[in-house]
Amino acid sequence: MTSLNIPNTISFLRLLLIPVFLWTSFNGQLVLSCLIIFIASFTDWLDGYAARKLNQFTRLGQLLDPISDRLYILALITVIYFLELAHWTILALILIREFILFVLILYLKYRGITGLPVHYLGKMGAFCLLIGLPGLIFSEAFPTQEFIWFTIGWSFLLWGLFLYLFSGLKYFQHASQVLSDRG
Repeated sequence: MTSLNIPNTISFLRLLLIPVFLWTSFNGQLVLSCLIIFIASFTDWLDGYAARKLNQFTRLGQLLDPISDRLYILALITVIYFLELAHWTILALILIREFILFVLILYLKYRGITGLPVHYLGKMGAFCLLIGLPGLIFSEAFPTQEFIWFTIGWSFLLWGLFLYLFSGLKYFQHASQVLSDRG
């Protein structure tokens, strides 16, 4: 199957929204930034739905989804740091986990292991972060609803951070097991 299909086109459009999101956020257009977050979240669901409905699965599509999730998380962290909506240590924990797993995956590839299976805790952690981090931006963009978005943002951010870090530990344990099994 060709790599240029409807789900992958949707994924590429989501990736193209990242610089637009950053530009609007850094220029104080937070309501527009929130709209972009909403569209990006919808396209994240839509590309998976389209792939299943049209039976259009590709290796490129399997790579684009987690890459775009990571890039959105990095963009959200950047904006939240810029807007001073969360302490840098919380954001640093997310970045450290990403860095450690990135190095781990590179090491596994060096050892001839193509990767680790996606763990549901990692998916749930990313899901929570992709609700919690935008929630903090929404609290800034919509001051009359600040308490609601602040509560949603911090609730999902803290739970997502726990799941994200715990899943990182699970990935590390799985990698250790795979390496020890290979001898």
